[in-house]
Amino acid sequence: MASPTSFLGKLFQRHDRQSREKLPVARKAEASPPESSGTDYSGDQPIRHRDQDRFGRWSFAERVARTLAERRDPSSVVVGLYGAWGDGKTSTLSLMQVALQQHPDSVIVSFNPWQFESQEQLLRSFFDTLAVNLGKSLPTQKEKIGKLLHRYGGILSILSVGIGGVVTVSPGDSAKSMGESLSTVELDELKERVERILVESQKRVVVFIDDIDRLDRSEIQSIFKLVKLSASFNHISYVLAFDDEMVAAALGEKYGSGGSESGRSFLEKIVQVPLHLPPADPVALRQLVFDGAEAALKLSGIELTSSQGEAFVRHYVDGLEPRVTTPRQARLYGNVLTFALPILKGEVNPVDQMLIEGIRVLYPKLYVLIRDNRELFMTRRQERGPNDTRKQQALELITAALAGTGVSTDILVARLLKVLFPRIETLLGNMTYPNEWDQRWAREQRICAEEYFDRYFRYGVPPGDVPDREITAFVDQARSATEAELQAELVRIAGTSGVRKIISKLRGIEDTASVDAVPRLAIVLARMGSLVPRERAMLANDWSITQAAILIAHITRRIPSATDRGALAKRVIQEAEPLFLATECFRWLRKDHDEPEQARIFSQEIEEEMGRLLAARIAAASGGRALYDAFGADTPRMLWFWKQYGAPDAVRDYLRARLEADPAEVIRLLDTYVGTAWGLESGLSHKADFERGSYDAIAELIDPAFILEKLKVQYPNLSGARYRYSGDGEYERTLAEQFAFLHKRAIEEAEAKRVAEAAAGGSQEQDEVAKT
Repeated sequence: MASPTSFLGKLFQRHDRQSREKLPVARKAEASPPESSGTDYSGDQPIRHRDQDRFGRWSFAERVARTLAERRDPSSVVVGLYGAWGDGKTSTLSLMQVALQQHPDSVIVSFNPWQFESQEQLLRSFFDTLAVNLGKSLPTQKEKIGKLLHRYGGILSILSVGIGGVVTVSPGDSAKSMGESLSTVELDELKERVERILVESQKRVVVFIDDIDRLDRSEIQSIFKLVKLSASFNHISYVLAFDDEMVAAALGEKYGSGGSESGRSFLEKIVQVPLHLPPADPVALRQLVFDGAEAALKLSGIELTSSQGEAFVRHYVDGLEPRVTTPRQARLYGNVLTFALPILKGEVNPVDQMLIEGIRVLYPKLYVLIRDNRELFMTRRQERGPNDTRKQQALELITAALAGTGVSTDILVARLLKVLFPRIETLLGNMTYPNEWDQRWAREQRICAEEYFDRYFRYGVPPGDVPDREITAFVDQARSATEAELQAELVRIAGTSGVRKIISKLRGIEDTASVDAVPRLAIVLARMGSLVPRERAMLANDWSITQAAILIAHITRRIPSATDRGALAKRVIQEAEPLFLATECFRWLRKDHDEPEQARIFSQEIEEEMGRLLAARIAAASGGRALYDAFGADTPRMLWFWKQYGAPDAVRDYLRARLEADPAEVIRLLDTYVGTAWGLESGLSHKADFERGSYDAIAELIDPAFILEKLKVQYPNLSGARYRYSGDGEYERTLAEQFAFLHKRAIEEAEAKRVAEAAAGGSQEQDEVAKT
């Protein structure tokens, strides 16, 4: 018997003593190794020895065996051992046979009813098997009793046998082929001679027939006809093991008025001693599950933390254990874990996987419901909040899936489903989970995380995703590999799954990755920005490249040495590609003006140095194509950084030179400052309007009057009298008119402000004079 103080067993005792005390105390038994000491699945094999008994069946088996062996009444008796499939009937029969071996006058006969296709074969083989076993126990009578039983079975297999045991001669082709005259008188004589031999030898025969409930209905009927005929032998008893419900239904079709009740009435005529198998001890069943789970974890190379182990124990006992009622179910669960855990090792949360596999085995309809209705259990964000109709529909679906399990919907939802899918609480109750929980669940590889749900049911990583194990290996490789090797590995992973997923996965471990890996990770990620997609969406422009920059900034701040941290940050600014990624990295590495001082990663001097490096790269890029032609919508940010950290007036001089040489470029410059608008109904994008914020941004770089002057080279009649909206004529002309209007408005506002200030100044001067 496996030790009740295994890892999971100890956690259970520590976690929930109160629940443990409510269960019956396990019977004591001799210690023995676990039933399966190998590294494969636990075989569903019956036990063969008393010391393997972990469910306390030995005393029961020994008591039945002793009664059969010591009976003084010579008449036959038929014992029925009733129990559900997987409840341990075969193991209990084995224990009975072990106990009978202690009685030298007992002859044990095991008859397998699975090997015979016809009733004739069944009858012949049964008596041949009986003859062989009696011959072994009665060597001096071996030849004689063998001939008698063989002859008896041969005759019986040919004659017409009624269900009441009445035998009549019915000569047919088989009888004629024997060339003999058959009669019931000879059967009675053969029977008496066999019984005389048994009386003289003082032997009692016990015949064991197992797995009757696994036969088809006609075969079940044949077996009970056989027992009815042969049970008339004195000194021969029978132990039949089967599920009485199934067998009663099969017999009811043949005998009586039909149905289980008729079948049970027939059973009562044959089985004189009906015994129900003692139920398996709940504590022992639980330990069998825990032993199987630990074996599966060990085979998979998975080590649960103490908190993970406690979580599994609690949720197993609360939600899965009510359905584990037989040893076969307990072993089946362990075998399923042995199959599933290695496949998804490192790709999912092991506790969640163990629980969802338990649902698959013990609540199969619920498993299908979850698999095919993720929106019901995940609760889409836009559908959050109580909804009576959806709540009722959900409860009806879950209740239907639990039909026949004997477990209530309320209990299973509260104790298991809410554990696996917390947001079902949003649907069924008032609990809500902010978006931050999605990130936490993803880090923990939970089944309730959008990107992990499918893994639990596909037994693999879906197409387009990236295996977590590859990310772990990539981070480990960053501790010692060269930057070139690491860059090649990143290209390989990105080639099948894309950098977007890699960045998302790395963000989940940015706080736990080894500091030794940080420098190479930061540089390689900075260099590979060209692989990062540039999204254009209503609420998620450049989501991936922003996440990449945040990732680089967050892992860089983990460098403990300020000198090393600053050196790495400067390398990132110098080597990040494309240039836009360098600007985005700088944005997240520097302290923003509205952030508190404690948010600073670097000294002011280091930040200034990084800014100058970035400005130098932008200035170098300006030597070829115009920045606004080369970088499009990224231009405003680059010009701002260049002005902020580059040489004084460098941006102004650059723009003046370009626009003096070719005034037509002014429209292309302004175009980069125009945002994108999105249709609320269509979801499609289109050019927005040139707004005051964009005008002010340009005015910080160069005199807007100069811009207007160059615009008038192309559009001499710019009036700026009204603000023309996009779609109101040619785009370039509309853009020029919008700038002209905003410029005129800015001049008017400046003049109004000057007048107001002058008036305020004059009033103040008069007050001073009056005071004097």
